[in-house]
Amino acid sequence: MAEPTLRDFQFLIQLVDSGLIQATFKFLDLRPLLKSFGVLTPDVDAALALVEANPALVNIGVQTLKEALTKWPLDTPLSVAFGTGSGGGTGGGAVANPIVLTDAQIKDAYKALAGIAATSSKALSEYLTGPNGEKVVNAFYAEMKLLTQLQVDVTAGKITKAAFLDKLIGFSADTSALALQATNFFTGKTPTQAALNELIDSATNTTDLTDFAYAIYNTENKYIEFAVNQAMSGTGAVTFKTAYDTLSFRDAAAKIYDAIIGNAKAQTAGLNVNAAIDYIVSQQKYFEAYGHDALGAKAAVAGFLMSKGLEGGVGIYAEAVKAFLGKAYDGAATYGTDLLGAAKAVALVGQAVDTHDAGAMA
Repeated sequence: MAEPTLRDFQFLIQLVDSGLIQATFKFLDLRPLLKSFGVLTPDVDAALALVEANPALVNIGVQTLKEALTKWPLDTPLSVAFGTGSGGGTGGGAVANPIVLTDAQIKDAYKALAGIAATSSKALSEYLTGPNGEKVVNAFYAEMKLLTQLQVDVTAGKITKAAFLDKLIGFSADTSALALQATNFFTGKTPTQAALNELIDSATNTTDLTDFAYAIYNTENKYIEFAVNQAMSGTGAVTFKTAYDTLSFRDAAAKIYDAIIGNAKAQTAGLNVNAAIDYIVSQQKYFEAYGHDALGAKAAVAGFLMSKGLEGGVGIYAEAVKAFLGKAYDGAATYGTDLLGAAKAVALVGQAVDTHDAGAMA
């Protein structure tokens, strides 16, 4: 069997989200648990056996896996995602048709997609400091190490353009990809490029996505917090309230799920839509805690689903934001327009979102 990839163990995150296992568990803890749940299939067994035989991987925790899924493509080998391969790189030789970029061009591409400069003081600070002097670990500081390794791999001819772009989109998960999806969901269009910069890394906005205010959250909770803020005080707050305030939590969750993931797309990906809605409803108290009230809880669901869709590479919004960022890389993205294309597909107007071209850009 080939080296295990993130895809082989993506299902573990669903077990964490459903409360069956804890994110603190390590790979060495998993075999008896997976067997008891009836999910230790031959493929999972073989992949897990390879991990168990690797001292550098066996002590890695599920939470680390969850974080890696937001930063790397699903087919990334574990040794690459967790930096346990040769030099933390790809561990392979040169590829056919490698991308050729200078270090400066790589940093420019990172800034264009992630929205923060690699030379920013935020990116170079190991900790971010809160208003009362409290400190929190800065995820972007760790990301710069990954960017440095990416530069090494590009120089060595180990990265194709597609793989390079996948990694940049992973870096953008909690910045551009978040702001583009959430703003589009609540307002029907993406921010202008200037507004996007203001949301991500601004000298005047002290609560942007790269500031302490959001650094205290993991990626999933950044999406939730941002969505709740949009629903409570953003431009689309009134429209959101009109569309969702009178719906039950279940009906709202189902409507939001169909808008962000898309029932047809979920089924094509092998997901059980009813089970997904049941899980969201079972976590209503969790969403209410983040949303502060019934309407905020529904907004929190939207944030949660945007995060999960991008993490799993499934759904209308995930496909659309990846397409948009691909165009941003090529300098062809149109900001301030509907992320989902010319035909309106935002759930706020209750349309059949699965009929629209999720990747088309206006």
